[in-house]
Formats: sequence, C-alpha cells, structure tokens
Amino acid sequence: MRFVKNVDKNRFDAFAIASPTNHYSKTSAFIDFKKLEFYDGDLLGVEDDNGNLIATAVMLHKKCKIPHIQFSYIQYGFNLDIENKELISFFSKELSNYAREKGSAFLRMDFNITRLEHEKNGKIKEGGYNHEYITDILKQNGFTHLGYNYGYSGNWMSRYTYRLDLDKPWNEVKKGIKRYNIYLNKNNQRAVRVHEAGKEELSVLVNSQKELSEKLGFKPKDQDYFKKLWDCYGDAVHYYVVTTNYHEAKMNLQKEIQSQKEHIAVLKDQNRIDLANKTIAAMEKEIAEIDTGYDIDKEQVLGAKFIIMQGANVWNVNMYTVKTLLNFRGAFALHAYAIEHLYQAGAKTYDFEGISGSMDPSDEFYGQTDFKKSFGGDYLEFLGEFDAVFNEKKYEQWKKTTWFISHARRRLRYMFFHKKNKA
Repeated sequence: MRFVKNVDKNRFDAFAIASPTNHYSKTSAFIDFKKLEFYDGDLLGVEDDNGNLIATAVMLHKKCKIPHIQFSYIQYGFNLDIENKELISFFSKELSNYAREKGSAFLRMDFNITRLEHEKNGKIKEGGYNHEYITDILKQNGFTHLGYNYGYSGNWMSRYTYRLDLDKPWNEVKKGIKRYNIYLNKNNQRAVRVHEAGKEELSVLVNSQKELSEKLGFKPKDQDYFKKLWDCYGDAVHYYVVTTNYHEAKMNLQKEIQSQKEHIAVLKDQNRIDLANKTIAAMEKEIAEIDTGYDIDKEQVLGAKFIIMQGANVWNVNMYTVKTLLNFRGAFALHAYAIEHLYQAGAKTYDFEGISGSMDPSDEFYGQTDFKKSFGGDYLEFLGEFDAVFNEKKYEQWKKTTWFISHARRRLRYMFFHKKNKA
C-alpha cells in the first residue's frame, strides 16, 4: 500500500461517490466550499500495489487566532472498505502523520461509519453488525475517542440519523411512509404544492430559517452561504420550495363540506352519519382558522429544502418551514416530493441528516426524531469523534477557549432573541 497526496479531483470523486460510506463533505468540492473557514485542504488517498485507489479522505486545515493554533479536520472520516482492518490502520496512521507535518496541533475525524446496528425504534438489534473494532484500531494508532454521547451535545456533526432505503419498488417505499396517502390527500385539498426552484428563490430558505433561529437562538445562515454551496456542488444540488394558496384551500374545504352534506342525505347508517358530521365540524373549524388572517388569494411560501445528490445517495442539507395551520403539512410535502423525484432520478438512499438519537418523548427534539422516523428509514448510529493530539498544551488551550466562546455566544444569542420576543 502507498499513501498518496494531491489525488486528481476526478479520480478522487469517482472513487468517493461510489463508496458506500460517502458523504458530500468527503468529495473535492467541500474544500472550495469551506475555504472561508479553513485556509487549505488536501485530497489524500491510498493506492494498492497495482496503483488502484482504495481509500480517500478530504483533510482541511484551520488557523485559530485565539488561542494561536492550527488544527486539521476530516469531516465524516475516510472512504474505504470498512472490513479491511489493515487498510484502516495504515490510512489512519498516515493521515495523523500528514496532519502533524502540516503543523497542526491535532487532527479530528468524526466518522459517518455506523457503530452498532439498531432497530427502527432506536433499540440495538440483537445479533446485528458491530463496527467498534474500528474504534479499537484508531485508539491503537494514537487517537482518543471522545465518547458515545447524546447526539446534540457538542458534536461537530450529528452522531445519529435516519436513512431511507430507496433500492426497492416504489410501492414498497410509499408503504413504509406513515400516513402517506392521507397526508398527500390533505395537502392536495389544501393547495399545498412543491416545485423545483432556482437560486433566485434561495431567499425562501433564508427567511424560513429566521423563524426557527429566533426560537432556538442560533445564528442563521445567509443567502451567500447557500449560493456558495450551490456553486460548489453544481448539478448535484436539488432545491425545492413549498407553497399554498389559503383562499384556494378554503374554497376546496367548502366544496368538500357541501359534498359531505349531500352524502349524509342518502346515508342510513348512524355511525357513518356521525363520522361525516365530525368531518364537517373539523373542516368548518379549519375554515374559521383561515379566516383569522390567512385568507389571501395568492401563493404563500411555507418553506424550502436544499438537497445534495451524488451518485445514488441523497443528503438533506437544510430544510426550514414556517409555522402555519395544522393540516398544511409543508415539511411532509417537501420530503414526499423530493423522495419521489429523486427516486425517479436513480436515488438508492435518502439521508435525513441528523437526529438527537434520543427516543425519549420528553426529549426536546423528540418531535423531529419521530417525524423523520415516520418515513420508514433505518436508525443509524455513527462511531463519533476522534482526536489525534500532537501538542497537548495547545490542544487543552484550544478546548478551553472554544468551550468558553461557544457557550458565551449561545448565551448572548439566547438573551438577544428572548429579549426580542418579549418586546
């Protein structure tokens, strides 16, 4: 085996995109996208004795002013045959040595390689796969594992996700999505529509994000961020916008109420009559809600979704929807449309890109987890973060400073948005 620097972009990407463990951050475009934050990046690999590329990794390098330190980072780790233990050991050592040669105080990798196999409800599957031997190999090569902690507890990347298997007949995919036909029909009745959009509609994603950022107190991404992401990934980007016309929805509901009343007139079964009356009452209540200020006869945006598809794999990079009436299911509409559209384009996997990992209903992110679970995907747990430390003193300084700055920023943002919402 031979460690290779400066791998040709086309060769690098061809290997990475075909890899079962690929992610869009593990291809060459990621270096250009992250240049504002990381001053440099390298396409690294391993060749076998015949000159065939058998492993790849995108390594980024960052210089911090406070404290004065440089570190290297490989987002979601490397692409290779995860059953090849000799290759894992060789590549991890070479990557560590390379980061040290670049002058970094440490190298961080946070893998998207799965740890243990889980059931869809999050429970560990008895007799399922176990990839913890990779953790052991990395430890033997000088890496420190940062722990199997809660998914949203400071990790740079989420340690859990749901991933939908699309490599099966479309009818089977639809059957796995909870209430697919019910929600689809409700959205059709309420004029909820999704369309493929261009860069000129990126403001929809940015504006939809603001509502959530103010609620949770995080700094929203601006339009330039998404434009750059689009420019770097080009044809791999798929962008969708969801809209509705509340007035049209109101008219549709009124027609349905009239249809239900006509149906009741010929019914003899009291249970069916009662059910129809209950449906009418629910729709009348919904119309009353629309009349509280929503009844405008024009398209209103409900949100947007930014997706990257490389090869047969799909990643949900960002999705934001605005708060609206209950039966206007913008988030469901975006996922349902994207899944079918990209399935037809040849997608084999659809990654929801992150959940907290907790299946406790009291968890503050349980609603998000339960929603993503409803699409029938597999619950995946990744190995987590690993640091190879070359300068212990600088590393400890960096950890303390980073912790202080991040907590201070979160506190200030929370105070700002809390004060703004009170005003």
